[in-house]
Amino acid sequence: MKNNKKNREVLIYLIKKLMKRKSFFGKLQVMKLMFLIEHYDADSKTIREDSLLGNEYYIYYLGPFSFEVSKEFDRLKEEDLKEEVKLDEDLKKKVDFVIDNFGMNDGRTLQKFCLNLLNISVEEKGKYMGFKIKEVLEIKRNQQVQSYLNSSKI
Repeated sequence: MKNNKKNREVLIYLIKKLMKRKSFFGKLQVMKLMFLIEHYDADSKTIREDSLLGNEYYIYYLGPFSFEVSKEFDRLKEEDLKEEVKLDEDLKKKVDFVIDNFGMNDGRTLQKFCLNLLNISVEEKGKYMGFKIKEVLEIKRNQQVQSYLNSSKI
């Protein structure tokens, strides 16, 4: 279940931290970093099906995209970035991890990285256009199982 207040707080924290590091490159970058905050599993280095903040992500023109995150980003004003936000400790650790490991990249680089994590090439993303991330992960799992079954036949 999505929490607009939590989205707003994470976005403010994320943007402020990127600006402080002089690595804020705009909405495309922030969208991909939010996707990683919500779906990236650092231990397995894979994409999880469940979403940390409850936003729904789809494969869109420039990779993973959330309408909720986009709307919240567009609502932010310069004065909002002067706000102090306090994230709970686990969420703060996750956001800091994503910023530290991926925050220096621009949106296009992150787009390719996120698609790669989903096992989708930039050229084939049109095939998955409009699919929810959950659906893409299921399709990819089924393809792997089918490939394994085909390769193990005698």
